[in-house]
Amino acid sequence: MKRFIVAVTLTAIAGSIAAHAQSAGDSAIPIVLLDSTGKIAARAVNDTMMLINAHRDVVAPAFIRPVYDGEGRAVSGIATWTADGSVLFTSADCTSGGHVFSSPHAGVRATNQVETPNGIVLYVGAVGSARTASIRSILYASGCASVTVRQNGLIPVDMTVNLTTSYPPPLSLQ
Repeated sequence: MKRFIVAVTLTAIAGSIAAHAQSAGDSAIPIVLLDSTGKIAARAVNDTMMLINAHRDVVAPAFIRPVYDGEGRAVSGIATWTADGSVLFTSADCTSGGHVFSSPHAGVRATNQVETPNGIVLYVGAVGSARTASIRSILYASGCASVTVRQNGLIPVDMTVNLTTSYPPPLSLQ
C-alpha cells in the first residue's frame, strides 16, 4: 500500500510540474544563438556557454562574450565568439597532435577557442579520459610558441570548427 501511495504522489507531482512548465509558456521554447545571417549557430546552456553541432554526431560547447562599444559599454543584445585559450601540440610547429585541457563542465566535451588569422577556431576534444602528453608547441592568439613539457589532464583534439566562418558574428540569443 505504501508503494502505491508513493507512486500516486510522485505521479501527481510530475503532472503538476509538467502543467506548470506548459503554463509558463516560454519554458518549453529553446533559446538559440543566431549568427549574422540568421542561421541557428547553437543552443544556449547559459548566458555564455552554447552547444554547437560541431559535426553531424558531435555537440560541443562554445563560448560567447558581449560586444563592447568605443567607451567600453556592452552593446545590448549583441555578442561575438570568445577567444582566450590555447591548444597544446605534440608537433614542434602547432600542426599535429593537438590537445585541449579536460573540461570542467560535466557532460560536455573538452574544447578551447583560439583566435587565428583566419578566425576564431573551436578545437573539440575526443571522448575519453584525460592523459599525459609530451608537448612541443602551444598555439596562442599571438601565434605558435615552441616548448618542451610533459602535461597531464589533456584530451586529444578530435575536430576543429572555424566559428567565425561557420557562424559569423554578431550573434544574438533568440
